[in-house]
Amino acid sequence: MHRIYKDSALLAVPDHVEYMQRASYSYKKAGDQIKAMEMLNKAVAIDTANSSTATLEYKAWSMLYFYRDYENTIKDVDKVIEISKIPYNGCHGESCLLLKAQAYYQLGEYKKAIETFDYLFTLLKEQGVNPKDDFLSNFYLARSYFKLNDLDKSLFYLQEQLSMPYSVKAELNFYAGQIYVLKNDTEKAKQHFLKAKELYLQNDKMNEPYIERFDEIFMNDINLEISKL
Repeated sequence: MHRIYKDSALLAVPDHVEYMQRASYSYKKAGDQIKAMEMLNKAVAIDTANSSTATLEYKAWSMLYFYRDYENTIKDVDKVIEISKIPYNGCHGESCLLLKAQAYYQLGEYKKAIETFDYLFTLLKEQGVNPKDDFLSNFYLARSYFKLNDLDKSLFYLQEQLSMPYSVKAELNFYAGQIYVLKNDTEKAKQHFLKAKELYLQNDKMNEPYIERFDEIFMNDINLEISKL
């Protein structure tokens, strides 16, 4: 029914970018991805032709989290920054640079992910914002260092976030536990895994009902790590 009304609105105003984006969203939720992307790409073309990036920002976010199209996530973010001339621009509620860095992370280009996070942190400092307050950026910075086998730097950022009041803690403890396993410190590893389990049960974890977060943990993950100790 929602799609019928949105399609009807577009019949009346065929080039209305917001209606087009909303209709695209409805088709995406219904599973008609081809129609969804056709409408979204058309909305982006109209919007960017008018030097607006709002629809492109939403597209970049969708490319990362829904379509797992990491190359196009990076291209879309770069285009947003090129048009807006604002390097710290937001993309659908998250930093565009966070999306770009996560895309590099998923592509296995961990050094580029780290460079992007470092650039984001520089911009945040220039805006008077404490980079430590950006949980997801710090979390994926830690994960990037982990993937490069730089365990000490990874652990540094995980522990730093564990001291922050607004970061979610189950995943931080879980991945810290994995690092201590690799460091052959079984006791500390067990402490972190048990803490991850406790916090998981308290729902102090990545808990996004709308999208599946990368590196989100589940109880089976924790129990498996504990059983291997």
